[in-house]
Amino acid sequence: MGKTGVQIILFLVSILLTRYLGKERLGDYATLLVVPVFIRLLTSFGFETLINKKLPELGIQDSSGGEGRYLISRLLFFRFVTSSVFCFLIYHFLSYYLDFIDKPGLIEFRWALIFYFFVITVDSILSTLFMTLLRFKTLAKTETLGAFLNLVFLLLFIRLEYGIYAVLYAYIISVAMTSVIYLVLARDQYLGPEKKPEWDDMGHLAWVSYGIGFLGFGLMTQSDVLLMNYFRVGRADIGLYHLVTGLAVAMAFLLAGVAPMALSLFSETYAKEGMKSLGSLYCQIVGFAAYLTIPVYVFCVLNSSHLIEFIYGSAFLEGAGALRIYATFAGIQTALGINFTVSTLYVIRHRDVAMRSTAESSILNIALNLVLIPSFGMMGAIMATGLSMVYMVVRQLIAISAEMEIAPVFSVIGRCFLFCLIASVPSLILTGLDKGHLMINLPVYLLAFVLLLVYVKPFNDEQRQLLTNVYPKLDLWAKWFFRPSGN
Repeated sequence: MGKTGVQIILFLVSILLTRYLGKERLGDYATLLVVPVFIRLLTSFGFETLINKKLPELGIQDSSGGEGRYLISRLLFFRFVTSSVFCFLIYHFLSYYLDFIDKPGLIEFRWALIFYFFVITVDSILSTLFMTLLRFKTLAKTETLGAFLNLVFLLLFIRLEYGIYAVLYAYIISVAMTSVIYLVLARDQYLGPEKKPEWDDMGHLAWVSYGIGFLGFGLMTQSDVLLMNYFRVGRADIGLYHLVTGLAVAMAFLLAGVAPMALSLFSETYAKEGMKSLGSLYCQIVGFAAYLTIPVYVFCVLNSSHLIEFIYGSAFLEGAGALRIYATFAGIQTALGINFTVSTLYVIRHRDVAMRSTAESSILNIALNLVLIPSFGMMGAIMATGLSMVYMVVRQLIAISAEMEIAPVFSVIGRCFLFCLIASVPSLILTGLDKGHLMINLPVYLLAFVLLLVYVKPFNDEQRQLLTNVYPKLDLWAKWFFRPSGN
């Protein structure tokens, strides 16, 4: 819930920066972000995954916490060292990248990109630590503060007419401040008595995770931006692409924070209770995730024009078709459980499958980009990325289904999709009668969907128990959507 609040504030930030920059400068901003995001992949070395999976296990093996402190202190040290080295490399090699994409004028942002890269790499490992420790309230408060500061600094710098610098430095300052808070609050995790743990499969896990992240660059929107720049796609189209993909990713805001938590839960459940219990937990979590995401994607696909015009203004309306297509692919991938498939493959020790599927999808996306972008421009990049995303999740699901029973979750996903389509009928009628508007269609859709869920009661007692174990206060509301045992 805290992560959701953060995502809402960051969504307001994205609206503000999009309207302020406009299509062309937004395209330049997207082009600049390729650098820190790609270099971050090079410096990750699987540290976040290592913390997420191994720290809970070390806590069980060593109640004193010495083994965990040893792991965290070493990983933090290496993260600071490697980030500093790559800052040096960015300074000296950025000009070659900008010459490659024929944007040498963007070299003026060199120091801003260096600072941006450093803060995101440090913040990544620290926020992962707090998520793994299940310190959700601390994490939520700190991230909310950071997002709020980002918004405040952005408003200030926009008023000072700093242009793209306003967006970059607002983010840099806010993330740097939250990182300092994390370091202070987590000092007991890296300072104090240490005990060297057995490395076991830690090295292999870290390298597999690193390989997946690195090979997955071809699946990231930054690779599409790079190729669009190479093929001289217009700045405005690149800006629209950044808007569309960012908005589609934001549609899964209700899942923010669930995926990292799921890895810890999956790892603990598999270690204590085995494969069968893991399969049951997987189906329950993915089923809940479907009801948190599919309704959002269905509404946005069917109301893409209303959504863009209301949020970003009529100047961005030409991106409605692209949003409709990309949100369809992203919705399918999210509904099928992409936020949980890689975590599950890690836990059941099929990490090589996770790496191969990522590499295959990455290569597929790049190949499709090379074919489609020259002919279709921005829409070609969207089609290529969408097809590759769906291929990857299907490939991973096939591997998971060979090890444990996950078939029941697909009927849950199908029912959710059907309920969403039924709930969409009233708003579609309003649009057909030329009475449609986001502020009318959205409440009508939500009301129809909630009433439908109250009527059909799609969840059972086992799912209710899972929900109330995580957050007991929801039990009062849960009774309206859960059917009693035997029904």
